[in-house]
Amino acid sequence: MENFDNVLVIDADGHVYEGNVDLRPRMPEKWRSQAPVRIKDNEGNSRILLEGRLWSASQGLGPGVSGPMTEKARGFREGMVDPAARLKDMDQEGIDAAILFGTQLALTVNGLMSKELAGVLCRAVNGWLLEYCSADNKRLLAVGLIPCQDPPAAVKELEFLAKAGAVTAMLPTNVYGLNNMGDAMFDPIYDCAQSLGMPLSVHPQTGHDGVPGVSGVMGAGSERFRKYAYVHMTAFPFELMIAMMHMIGEGVFDRYPKLKVGFMEGGAGWLPFWAERFDEHIEKLAPQMPDLKRKPSDIIRGEQIILTCESEETGLDRVFAANGENTVMYASDYCHWDCHFPYSVKDVVEGADLSFAQKEKLLSKNAVEFFKLKNLPQPSALKIARRSWAKDGQAKAANA
Repeated sequence: MENFDNVLVIDADGHVYEGNVDLRPRMPEKWRSQAPVRIKDNEGNSRILLEGRLWSASQGLGPGVSGPMTEKARGFREGMVDPAARLKDMDQEGIDAAILFGTQLALTVNGLMSKELAGVLCRAVNGWLLEYCSADNKRLLAVGLIPCQDPPAAVKELEFLAKAGAVTAMLPTNVYGLNNMGDAMFDPIYDCAQSLGMPLSVHPQTGHDGVPGVSGVMGAGSERFRKYAYVHMTAFPFELMIAMMHMIGEGVFDRYPKLKVGFMEGGAGWLPFWAERFDEHIEKLAPQMPDLKRKPSDIIRGEQIILTCESEETGLDRVFAANGENTVMYASDYCHWDCHFPYSVKDVVEGADLSFAQKEKLLSKNAVEFFKLKNLPQPSALKIARRSWAKDGQAKAANA
């Protein structure tokens, strides 16, 4: 029988909001004048002033989060900066443990021109996030930041993060647009992550385009659109597809056969198509990828690559059938505008595409295996959340 009360739920991609945190006390004194400044743009959107420009872009081509939204769009919640509030929200949603990515600085830092400033900010944010997670180290799991534009410094930060207890570190989808994630310049990072046994997590962003080769983290398609809706629809999945393609094609997973990389927040339904398309190109264009030693679809089906899904995403049964049942993890995206708080776990539990066993893999088992998670809490949050779902249903029926 299906007994979800005993299912552990792990959120493979939740978010904090470090842009609201004063990082100056965590930075060396000589860098404090360069600390990010949080401001509101002329449309009331939160931005940061850093290296003399606004992040993310406010208007024009490739904007960050902006424009009118419906009442279904989620807003900021205190749990993004207050761990006690976060734990209550996790119980409401049905999440036992959450893997926590940053937001404003996490999606900015790898586009900074100054390598030194990037490293300083990574350490400051990492220190704050590790402190946030210390409120409950079983339930709150840190994703570290590393300055990928400076691989030697990134290696040192990875070593620090491994000792400090972070479960993964974030990769951008590119650095300055021209440095794609399969480039050899990043090999020291991959070599270190493999030796530490630490998985890496590619996370896309929007509104951080800059000058190619100089600054920014580019979003595929972003430079063509002035409306955020189009920018978000294209950049998140397309940038993950590009990063995965380039890492596979340039032989990263062959050079580092124990390296594991997650591709976060771009959905999963495209994976069978992308694997098939890559195999087709290899049949005739393999000489252009001499460092690729295996069939791309074999790498994708293996243990090195995993994705997160949207909670409402349909068709995951086809993804599991084509790529294996260890391919996808549940993610809440708490609490960005496009998340489905507090019903993202409910979406999965009540979904029609997957069996109970597949849902259990999606909700926890795949994340436990991929991130090698230990010292986790006992399942309890889903049982708590299901009670509230039942009350919500009764209230709606009474008011119908």
